[in-house]
Amino acid sequence: MTFTPTDAFHAFAVGREDDSPMVQMTQALGTRMTDHRGLIDLPALAVLFDDLGGHPFWVADQSATTMQARLSMSMLDRPDVTERLTAVADLRLHNKLYGSTTVDITGDAGRLLCIGNARNVRVQRELVVAGDGVPHLPAPVTPNEAAIVGAPDPDLSGRAVIDRIVAGDAPIGPLSELLNGSITAVADDGLTFSCVGEQWMGNVMGTMHGGVIGAIVAQGCSFAAQSAMRPGGQYQLVDFTVAFLRSPEVDGRSVHVRATPVKLGRRLSIFDAELRDDEGTLLARATADVRFDL
Repeated sequence: MTFTPTDAFHAFAVGREDDSPMVQMTQALGTRMTDHRGLIDLPALAVLFDDLGGHPFWVADQSATTMQARLSMSMLDRPDVTERLTAVADLRLHNKLYGSTTVDITGDAGRLLCIGNARNVRVQRELVVAGDGVPHLPAPVTPNEAAIVGAPDPDLSGRAVIDRIVAGDAPIGPLSELLNGSITAVADDGLTFSCVGEQWMGNVMGTMHGGVIGAIVAQGCSFAAQSAMRPGGQYQLVDFTVAFLRSPEVDGRSVHVRATPVKLGRRLSIFDAELRDDEGTLLARATADVRFDL
């Protein structure tokens, strides 16, 4: 059965449990959130992190709409595919224009998985959705309708894995399929991951949700890291920072992540990324630290 998202919360299985406070959200992980390795990595958590990271700042003063200017996420342990995540947010600094919110994401039995900061900003932009701009979210349902993806062949280099994905001989992964994503260019000095915008990717102001942008850019960094892997190696995004510069439309236009290696180390590598539209307009910039387990 084909999955048709209604919005970013539905797509990423983000919601609220009954009687949860407004500064808490839940995400039900499942096979739809897995990447080309069949794993949950940092891109899958971006919508949960972004949306909750902005909510306390909006609650503090509802005189104007708000959005995130920057996200910084850190993760060590990898969530299991079946895990149910709980995120809580705390507005630490704020004035009339800017705020700084911390976010903690825990898994089963309170296991701390991801921490970080959202930089909030007030904007004079109109809402394009009905209601008060507050997401009234049901408890999420585990998104297990995607087929389970197996690990890549350990005898292949990371570049060979990417080449097989580009050729259609290996799966790009359910999360990338959800994002309408494809790897559109591969070279020794970088990789391009492109996604086609759809209406469900929009926020309450009608442009792409910051968490969707974060997921797209982080997934581009993930594929760049895969391309640099040795045969039999594993990797994980452990730190990711993205600055939102412009919000793209979600009317079928494409966005393109160009991810390039800054340092390729034996244990830790660093990648820079830029998100641009078809006209070359810079939409976001990011840096990702990737742990290599050889």
